[in-house]
Amino acid sequence: MEHLVIKPTLACTAKCPTCAYRRQLYRQVRNQRELSFEDWKRVLSEARDLGAWHLTISGGEPTLYKQLPDLIKIGRRYAWLVRLNSNGSIRDEVYAEELVRAGLDVVDISLYSPIPAVHDAMRGTEGLWQKATAAISFFGGLRKKYPGFNVITQTILCRENYRDFAELLTLHYDLGSSGILISYLEGDFEKKHLFETQEINYFTSNVLPKAISICEKLDPYVREAAVCRVKQIFSEEVLETTQWANGVYRPERGICTIPQKQALILANGDVHPCNIVEYAHEPIMGNLFEQSLTDIWQSVKWENFRQHLHEYCKLCPMNHHVFIPLRAENKWIGIAKLWMQRLYLNRVEEFVYPKVKEYKMKILGQIRKNSIY
Repeated sequence: MEHLVIKPTLACTAKCPTCAYRRQLYRQVRNQRELSFEDWKRVLSEARDLGAWHLTISGGEPTLYKQLPDLIKIGRRYAWLVRLNSNGSIRDEVYAEELVRAGLDVVDISLYSPIPAVHDAMRGTEGLWQKATAAISFFGGLRKKYPGFNVITQTILCRENYRDFAELLTLHYDLGSSGILISYLEGDFEKKHLFETQEINYFTSNVLPKAISICEKLDPYVREAAVCRVKQIFSEEVLETTQWANGVYRPERGICTIPQKQALILANGDVHPCNIVEYAHEPIMGNLFEQSLTDIWQSVKWENFRQHLHEYCKLCPMNHHVFIPLRAENKWIGIAKLWMQRLYLNRVEEFVYPKVKEYKMKILGQIRKNSIY
């Protein structure tokens, strides 16, 4: 295991239409018993023993979980890369800084449109545009105070927001984002929000050139990569336009590394092998009230899934999402921390030399203190 995704609460401040099937699942399990903080401590410890080095805390809206800072502190103690996915419903700037002080490495705030009404409609809740833009801004302001911390942003591309993508790119930059993750729509089995072919053609002919022009003015350290990534969006070198339009992202399932490296855990203890199961609702690999994470991860059921995958794999865009860098800040810190994390020094400190952890934290402190960015 490399990447653990946990959802300590399934409650959310939004009611996104594009999340309809996932919200349906959450409603079904809402009244079930939920993992306690002590349960999460045990799960994170098991994940570390299985080799995990990357923790993503998501939801629902994870900032609704009262012990979120404590979860982040565990990740920091394990020297993991800790990332938070949020719709921006942060209480205030004081709470945001509390999360960063706890050890948060990356916060990923979603912002879908430069137009408040469009964003709020895509979120199904009024006022979330204002909260998201404020959250990005004050998290961005914390980068200089905490050099090891970074803020990135995310958007879903669909027919509701594609015409304003270039303006959205500019807004993400102006608010202080270091990079924007472009997500293709998943779980839209009824094709209510997917592009039609003519809309994709309009996007690639009229919108992408504007976005490329914006990226050509970015910092020289990220300019070339940003332009290259933008050109990948709806690229015919990746998929045919009709496949993009129909949400067929993997016409031939082939091999997928996600269930080989990642586990996704819901608040009720259900363990999913990949994201598409949240929309399809099955198969669930097991439940942590009944089995250990180790037993579930090493089970025959999961091994069979890794080999045969899911009938909906062709509808999963996870391997096609595009990250566009917008700033070069924290570049070397990120590389250094990732290098140390992937060396699995947390395993070394357990079995080889008990002082390694103390020494490693001193190194991280010096990296943060002497950052050139």
